[in-house]
Parts: sequence; structure tokens; C-alpha cells
Amino acid sequence: MARRALKQILLLACISLLVVSGRASAEDAQGILKVTTDKGTAEVYLGIEKIGETPLNEYLDEGSYTIRVLKDGFEPFVRKIHIRPNQATAVSARLYPGKGSVEFLVEPSGAILTLNGGKDTWPTPVRLDELKERKYTYTITAPGHEVEKGSFSFVKGHNLLVTARLQSSAGLLSVLSRPREAIVILDGERVGQTPLTLEEVESGEHTVQIIKKGYASVFRRFDTSDGSKGEIEARLPKSGAPLSVRTGNVESRLSIQGMKLGPDANYKFGAVERGRYQLIVSAPGMKTIDQTVEVPRKGSAHYRARLRPKDSAPPSVLTKVQPFYKHWIFYTAVGSAVVASATAVALSASKGGGAAQTSPSGDILVSLP
Repeated sequence: MARRALKQILLLACISLLVVSGRASAEDAQGILKVTTDKGTAEVYLGIEKIGETPLNEYLDEGSYTIRVLKDGFEPFVRKIHIRPNQATAVSARLYPGKGSVEFLVEPSGAILTLNGGKDTWPTPVRLDELKERKYTYTITAPGHEVEKGSFSFVKGHNLLVTARLQSSAGLLSVLSRPREAIVILDGERVGQTPLTLEEVESGEHTVQIIKKGYASVFRRFDTSDGSKGEIEARLPKSGAPLSVRTGNVESRLSIQGMKLGPDANYKFGAVERGRYQLIVSAPGMKTIDQTVEVPRKGSAHYRARLRPKDSAPPSVLTKVQPFYKHWIFYTAVGSAVVASATAVALSASKGGGAAQTSPSGDILVSLP
């Protein structure tokens, strides 16, 4: 028992030594930054991050940094420093009187700064020291990144540091519509209502359908293969024509404006915006249909797909069909109903209590549309 207890004590001691050794190694990888000024308290920035005020002592990982010491009424103090493990790097900032400035530090470097929507632009980082006392608006842009906007008020003698990390546009999608609160279908899947912002949308070509009751839906395509942001802004029209495609094949798939749907035998879209739409109809073992169809401002756009086997001679075809109320059978039925109704009225009158109504001589003519 005594030997077992001794072994446990030795094991715990070894573990404690390893933990202490690990902490020592971690601390050994850092150095200390010490910052003082000859003008008392001042703000200290490392890169675009404020890390404190002077006098300052800060542990930092080994590496090179840009340090800024700012105090109103004095010129900014900017230096490159290098932190080494187990060493103290002392910076004594001597500050000289200044008239104030505004400095822009932006990631990524090279982003373009524009003030008050004017024509003058500057690549960042930039320090402006010839500004008039007033309020300014600014815009910062960089390829493949979201636009950063803001404002500041400049007062002479004050030093202002504006920092920004521009968000990458990759994977972003913005959908706006008039009217608002319309349903958004992205690549066949409902993803929300307008106004809508999505993140982590896969790079490539996509199709959006925007739907709202009382309006015709619209289809919009966008391509983010180059890492850009997808931006859709659509005004929903009140007029449109119902669009449908009947295939008669439960395994058929439909692509409309690049949006893939199915499998299903019938596709109905309700009223859609007037225009030309690319339809692709396919099914296992069948020849594919790739055709552009026209949707009118009013009326309807009903289509029937006749899919033929791949080993057959004739191609698969897509034909426009008339709605039921324009079919000759419908008119025949309506005409028969009109004749029957006229006959019934005449018989009813002849059997009534009043004077008998005689039918007019000759045939009864019914005008059909």
C-alpha cells in the first residue's frame, strides 16, 4: 500500500512539472512592450486595434508590429517595432505640437477612401491633415469586399483614427423587392422574405424567384463565380400570365431560368412576369427538351412536353396548349347548354297561367365565340 501511494505521489509530481513547464514555454514565446510618452497619458494603437494608454506594459507574441501613439494637440507618433521572446521592447514616444489630423487604417490595405461623395480619392492607409472644421461622410471600397460607410467631425488640434475591416463579398446575397415582404426562392428552396441578406451562398450561378400574392412573380439570375456579392432588386408587376408545364412523367425534371425543380409530372408557377424563359425538361432514358418560351403580359402560357425515348427517331417536343375554356369541346358544351336553356324557358312559358307564348318560327341560332 505504501509503495502504491508513493507511485501516485510521484506521478502527480511529474504531471505538475509538465504543466509548469508548458506554461513557461508559452510565456517564453512572448515579449513585453513598454510604451511611455513625454506628455503624460496618450492612446496606444497596435495596427488597427487600441491596446491601452500610456504608460503601458503589454505581453505580445513574437513578430513585427506598427505602433501609434495619439494625443490631441500633438502630431501622431508612428513606429515599426519587433517583439522578441523573453525581451522587453521599450518605446519612449516624444510628441511634438500638431494641428490635428484624420488617419484611415483599413484592411485590406489599398482600399479606396472617398470623402463627401466627391471626386477626390485616396488609397489607404492615409493621413489627412489639411481638413476644414466640419462634418464629413466617407466611403471605403475595395474589389471583392462590402462597402464601408461612415461619418466623422473634424476639430482642429484633434487626432482621429478611423479603422475598418472590410467584409468579403464572397458568399453574400442581398434581395430587395417592391413591394416588400415577398417570398424568396433560391435555386428551388424557400430561404426567407424580402428584404433579405444571406451569407455563405456557394460560389457560382444561381436563380432567384420572388413571389408575392396579388403580383406576378419574377425570376432573376446572378453569378458569383468571381467572388462578388449577389445583389437582386426587383419591382413586382401586377400583370402577368400563368405558366405551367405538363410532362406526364413523374420522373421528369424541369429547369426554368437555371432553377432546377422536380421530379414531378406537372409544374405550375402561377402568374409570372412577361418575358422569355428558358425551359429544360429531362427524364431518365428520354431525350431532353431545351427551349425558350414566351410568357405574355395577359392570358396564359400552358405547355405540354412530349418526351420520347433516346433510341427513338423523333425528338422530344414542347408545345403550347390552349386553356380549357378555349377548346372546341368547351364551346360545344356551352352551346348545347344555351339551346337547352332556351327550350326550357319556352316550355315553361307555354305551361304558365297566362297566355301561351308561341315559339318563333324557324331555327334557333346560337352565336358561339
